[in-house]
Amino acid sequence: MSRPTQFRLRWKGAVTGPFPLSRVSEMLRASEISLLHNIEVDDSWMTVRDYLRATGLNRAPTGSAGDTAGLGADAPPPPGAELAFGAPLSPEAMRNAAGESLERAVREGYLWCGSTFLLPPLFSLLVYAWHIISPDTPPLSLFILLTFTTAVGCFLPVTFVRKVGITLDQEGLAEIRQTQATLSILLACLGFVLWLWCFWFLVHPRP
Repeated sequence: MSRPTQFRLRWKGAVTGPFPLSRVSEMLRASEISLLHNIEVDDSWMTVRDYLRATGLNRAPTGSAGDTAGLGADAPPPPGAELAFGAPLSPEAMRNAAGESLERAVREGYLWCGSTFLLPPLFSLLVYAWHIISPDTPPLSLFILLTFTTAVGCFLPVTFVRKVGITLDQEGLAEIRQTQATLSILLACLGFVLWLWCFWFLVHPRP
């Protein structure tokens, strides 16, 4: 079965096109569309990213000469080489860029999960600075301040994990998004209890 030479695009329910593959490539390079847009292939819809993956790394689609030049079938430049200004990106380069961005998003989500244990002691330095300025502050007041800073330090990363999860959902990684969301809440709750327990012994007056 021959490959299509004209493609329709869909984004948030709005369908445009059909466009030749060269035009799709130009819009992708100009950021007029993204790898998350849907493209119609053989009466079915898939993301542009999935279409590039399905057609292969360096294979150029058959069709007109203009279409063949759209995504470029040339081999990628050697490491360290720079593309000329306005030069078309190969499917491999576009896919690698998308894959690296997705990997960064996954790593970022797990880093925010781990920060639920690291941020509370950093935020507690503000309370320590206050204690230096006002050494007569009652221990109970210090503990209340530490409770507030600990809550912020533990649960603030949860919001960033949810923000990263939006990107993961769009890329079809709902399972990883759910895992990170559950892990961040669990670590935030455990960290909150642990650090409050430590701070209580630090500020509790000795007999």
